[in-house]
Amino acid sequence: MRKSILVALILVVGCSKNAPTPSPSKPPGLRLTKNQRTPEDLAVAFQKTLQANDSEALMMLSLLGQGVKNWKVIARAQNVLSLKLLETELAEAKKTPRENRTEKEQARYFTLQSQIGKLNKTDSNDYWQAQESQLPTIRRQFTEKSYLRFVLAMNEAGINPDVVKLGKVDTSRITKNYLEADLRGGTVILHYNTKGEPLETGIAYDCVQFLDEGWLIVGQPRVIRHTVIGPQPKPGAEEPEPFAAPSGE
Repeated sequence: MRKSILVALILVVGCSKNAPTPSPSKPPGLRLTKNQRTPEDLAVAFQKTLQANDSEALMMLSLLGQGVKNWKVIARAQNVLSLKLLETELAEAKKTPRENRTEKEQARYFTLQSQIGKLNKTDSNDYWQAQESQLPTIRRQFTEKSYLRFVLAMNEAGINPDVVKLGKVDTSRITKNYLEADLRGGTVILHYNTKGEPLETGIAYDCVQFLDEGWLIVGQPRVIRHTVIGPQPKPGAEEPEPFAAPSGE
């Protein structure tokens, strides 16, 4: 629950449905893209940016390299999903009368109200103008800092782009209802080989299909371990993700 909320409260980052059926109740841009690049093509392009050590090229494969039009679609979908979770928890909290709540329960009650209020304010024109004005700073932060940390995490996990070969591109987690918003997207997992042997570590990222730009990365690429047993690679320091969607927190 907490993890889902934090995803929507991170700062940075329309997708497509399979069937192009316009509806006034859905955000614009949710149609099948004319761009025929597949998730597998995106993975190959992603790997080429790593081999070239080109942070700007990698950025252009993500929402961070685009404007805010499609960014809004992802942010809204994330926020709607988070609002459902928050409002469900708040409704449950309201079942306990104020005088019977513990201090901790009452603190959580006020926190829920605050988070819901902030998320409800993230769809105004002023809000999105402010987000758009911050894009140059966010992009610079990625190319100068976040990309380097990602490369260091890869190297620590034994994923040297000059040595490893991209093997299987696992797209089995892509759905037609990403973020429960009728969006085609999901998590892609990259498997690597070195000297003919598969690596235990790989890279995962979320991607979605956009009407105008095709498949793009919408979540922070992360180093993972394929094996269930054993420690996972350490996550980076807590900071805004360079590819995520903004919200009110």
